[in-house]
Amino acid sequence: MTFRLAVVLLGMTATSAAAQRVSFPNFTGPGANAVRNQLVGAVCDTADCVSATRTTTGGNPDWKKAKKESVAFFVAGKVVKKGKVLSLDLQVLNKVGPAKAKKTFVLDKNGTLPAKGLQGAMELLTSAFGSNKVPEPAEPTPAVAPTKQAPRDAPVTRTTPPTDAKKPAIQARREEPTPPVVPSPSRRKPKFLVIDVGADVMTRKLEYAQVATGNLRRYELGPVGQPALGLQFFPLALVRDDLLAGLGLEGSVAFAPWIQSRLVNDPNAVYPTSMLRFDGGLRFDLAPIQSFHLVISPYVGVRSQSFSVGAFQGNPIAGLANVSFLGLRAGLGLDVPIIADRLSVFGRFGIMPVFGAGEILSAAFFQKGSVFGLEANAGVGVWLTSFLQLRASFEFANYALTFNTQPTDTYVAAGATDTYLGGNASLRFAF
Repeated sequence: MTFRLAVVLLGMTATSAAAQRVSFPNFTGPGANAVRNQLVGAVCDTADCVSATRTTTGGNPDWKKAKKESVAFFVAGKVVKKGKVLSLDLQVLNKVGPAKAKKTFVLDKNGTLPAKGLQGAMELLTSAFGSNKVPEPAEPTPAVAPTKQAPRDAPVTRTTPPTDAKKPAIQARREEPTPPVVPSPSRRKPKFLVIDVGADVMTRKLEYAQVATGNLRRYELGPVGQPALGLQFFPLALVRDDLLAGLGLEGSVAFAPWIQSRLVNDPNAVYPTSMLRFDGGLRFDLAPIQSFHLVISPYVGVRSQSFSVGAFQGNPIAGLANVSFLGLRAGLGLDVPIIADRLSVFGRFGIMPVFGAGEILSAAFFQKGSVFGLEANAGVGVWLTSFLQLRASFEFANYALTFNTQPTDTYVAAGATDTYLGGNASLRFAF
């Protein structure tokens, strides 16, 4: 630290910092913690600083808390990157009116202020805290002459001017110690809105087990596309950035009404077919490690999934049951970063207790039975920008049906499986 910078720091303490308390909210921007810690270390070694945890709400200045702590000013900063150059927009905030002081400083390659920039920042803060004039360097006091035996490079000792006993020196007090200037781990700002726009490519297979009658039809569908839309909304992330910011609502829908079905022995008969899946519920995105952007997402909700084959010239396909599953949905999702803010892998596994299955569990086919479903996916996501991600995944859903039949029933089978297998590609917009 240069001699002039040291004088600026002392001037700041003597003129204003002892009378006014100051707090440093979290700076924003790439690597902002490094330059914030640099300024905190420079200012709070002599000035009366109050921890940001006692003066902010959700990382933003809270003037009610500031008044309680007798804080007059907040020092806010934003790191901006233009090309390879980093700069700091530094400003001093007071409660009423525009910023009391504001200036931009260029940072060095380490993301901190060089000596000249740090001196300029201290001069700005000194002026904003109440002193419009930066103290000039005092006349150096005579040095004690070294003894003849002392080497040429021996340190010089300066005398201290006497103080007036009636006017005790003003000393800045510290409410709490400032931690060492160590760059803190990066923390990702919670997202409040996530939109997925994409498409599914799915296959479907319905088959029966232990069939005792010859009138049941199995069904197979080759790969077919359907648009898919997903939405996640985290309302608490708009006002806070703690654990509860990850609590939100989610919903998704995929629909293909244009499918056509044909019998193997009668390909000229075309049966209109449609497929629909809707999910909705709650999710809780948890980030247990601040420096590692792993997200664990338990979820719970409902699912409605249906597959229906219509009639050709008024005649439906005999022995083919339509399904309309409705049930609960609960599971756990993971999003694991491979390259921070660039590449991640994700997955999901859940169970689906089903309490309604449509035509297949009715008097038309099987009057008594039960259904239990499983779902899973796994994929990879590539961040194209800070808010746009390209995602691709493998998708799986399976419904296991168990029937309770009598030998005299029209249709007799022990059970069935309805399996949906395919993939999804989408663009994710995260804000």
